[in-house]
Amino acid sequence: MEEIRPYYNTFSLPITKSGKSQIVPPPPWIYAIEMIGVKAYFDPVKVLDLVPPPLEIVDGEGFVYIAKIFTVSGNRWEMLYEDPEETKYMEAAIALKVKYNDNIFTYFPFMWVDKDLPLLRGWLLGYPKKLAYISISEFHKLLDGYSGPSSGVRMGGYALRNGKEIIRVKITLKEKVSQYPIPFGPIVQFRRFPAVQDGTDVYELGQIISSDFRVGEVWRGEGEVILNGSVNEELEVLKINRIEGGYYFNWSFKQLGTKILTKVPNNY
Repeated sequence: MEEIRPYYNTFSLPITKSGKSQIVPPPPWIYAIEMIGVKAYFDPVKVLDLVPPPLEIVDGEGFVYIAKIFTVSGNRWEMLYEDPEETKYMEAAIALKVKYNDNIFTYFPFMWVDKDLPLLRGWLLGYPKKLAYISISEFHKLLDGYSGPSSGVRMGGYALRNGKEIIRVKITLKEKVSQYPIPFGPIVQFRRFPAVQDGTDVYELGQIISSDFRVGEVWRGEGEVILNGSVNEELEVLKINRIEGGYYFNWSFKQLGTKILTKVPNNY
C-alpha cells in the first residue's frame, strides 16, 4: 500500500518539511526602529495620482523618513545571536495622511528596504517595498558631538535605487517634544497578488493590526528633503508645498497581520 505523505505546512516560500528555509516566519513580528524624517505638506491635487480609491486625500500631509530597523519573529528570538544580520535592515518610505469611511489612516505609496526578508514580509501585508541601498547618520557614545541626540546636532540619510539617489533627508535637532510625527492613524495598505492566467486574483484594502507601541525620546527641528523621480519611480509627483519640520525618534511595536476592509474591483 502506498504511503500517504502529509502536506508540508509553512507560512511562506520556500516550502520544505521542516519549514526552516521559509523566508518569512509567521507573526507576530516585532520591530524596534531608529528614524529620521521630515514632515511635509504635498500638493493634494498631485498626490491624488498616488492614492487609489477608495482612499481619499485629506490635506496633503505626509512624512518622508530613513530608518534603521531591528526585527524578530515572536517565535525565533535565537536569531538575534544565531544570525544577527537577519534581524536588522534599512528602510526608506513616504507616508501620507488619508481618509477612508470618514476615518483618518496612514498610507504608504512608496517604501524601500535593503533585504529580502522585509521585502517579502512587506508584500504579504500590502507594503509596496522595493530594494534599495539606504544609509543614515548614526550615534556612538564615544563619538564627540554625535554621542546622542541634542540641540544643534545635524543628521542625514539617503536611498539609492539602481544607483540613482531617490531620497535625501537632512535634519537639525532643536528640542525634545512630546508628539511623534507618524502614524497619522492606523495603517492601511493594498494587498495585490494578480492571478497569472488561472488562479485567484487578490486586490484588497487591509488595515495593519499592531500592538504594544512604545516611543522613546522625540526630537524636533529643521528639516530638508529632496525627492527624485526615475524611470521606475514617480517621486516627482510629490510636489512639496511646505515643510513642517525634521524629526528624530525611536519606537517599537508588534505587527500581528492584516484585517481586510474591502475588496477592490479589478479592471486591468
